[in-house]
Amino acid sequence: MDTHSPSQLLEAQHRLIDEGLQGAMDGSGGAAELAGSLELLRLHLYVEEAVLFPALEKTGLTMPVFVMQHEHGLMWPLMESLVKACAEGAGLDALQDDCEELFQLLQVHNPKEEQILYGAADEIAGEDAALLPAIADARMPQGWLCRAAVAAAAKAAR
Repeated sequence: MDTHSPSQLLEAQHRLIDEGLQGAMDGSGGAAELAGSLELLRLHLYVEEAVLFPALEKTGLTMPVFVMQHEHGLMWPLMESLVKACAEGAGLDALQDDCEELFQLLQVHNPKEEQILYGAADEIAGEDAALLPAIADARMPQGWLCRAAVAAAAKAAR
């Protein structure tokens, strides 16, 4: 995976995630590939929310970050459902609707990140050499939930 800039690294992750979902939808991949894609998607969301978004918010991109976090929240239940189904050995036929819905959400979400946020990330990385290694080396803590999922859980607990 090319890691010369945040945009190259994160866009490469987008492509790998898409490939795993597409393979599950068209039959060219299996449950293991889908599970790997979902694991990468979870890490990708973590990297954005824990490392990238705080740096971007300092530059005034608060509203685009808010929109991306909201969209992560839309993806989260689908991703969780698919992860659980893969772990339980569900056949790909049973996962088609969720795969297609998640894939469609990503096709709307990813171009916005790539066009709006990742260019800004590259600019920040040009001024702050620590950003790219922080993105590349990030490890998601066990049990991590995206911001919108945490908010939804808190609301449900009330």
